[in-house]
Amino acid sequence: MTTLQFVFGDPRVCTGCMICVNVCSMRYYRVLSPERSRVRVVRLDHGLDFPLFCRNCEDAPCIAACPRNALKRGKNGVITVNSRFCDGCGACVEACPYDAIRIHPDTGKAFKCIQCRECVDWCPVGAIWMTTEEQLSQRDAEGGLRRVYEENASYIYQRRKNA
Repeated sequence: MTTLQFVFGDPRVCTGCMICVNVCSMRYYRVLSPERSRVRVVRLDHGLDFPLFCRNCEDAPCIAACPRNALKRGKNGVITVNSRFCDGCGACVEACPYDAIRIHPDTGKAFKCIQCRECVDWCPVGAIWMTTEEQLSQRDAEGGLRRVYEENASYIYQRRKNA
């Protein structure tokens, strides 16, 4: 199997500039629109900005949740949404532990990051990068980066907000 890569961001470095969000919406929809971006940045009151992306989970709860088989993992390991099959029910949105899938405001269908790397190339401070779970563990050997996500999970992941 392909080593699963995903875009990941460090909220301790991210400035909240939203360039990643704007680059994404411009690339795919030719508009500056956070609602039409496949990525999000969540700003917390205490000054941390969390860039959020699909992590191409190995167990992929989004794929399992889709009753229409609209989500598939490609040969490169990236999970994509086939809009011909998607009916916009939102089961994948609810299943995603990282709030990385949303319903598009125009089409009413699911959409998500497909690891195009454009945001990585445009990030002015190097706060986001392509990684694997193994590489992330090496980069964050002391666990500080994972800890900051865990400590703020109830704030950054909308679905868990009221959990």
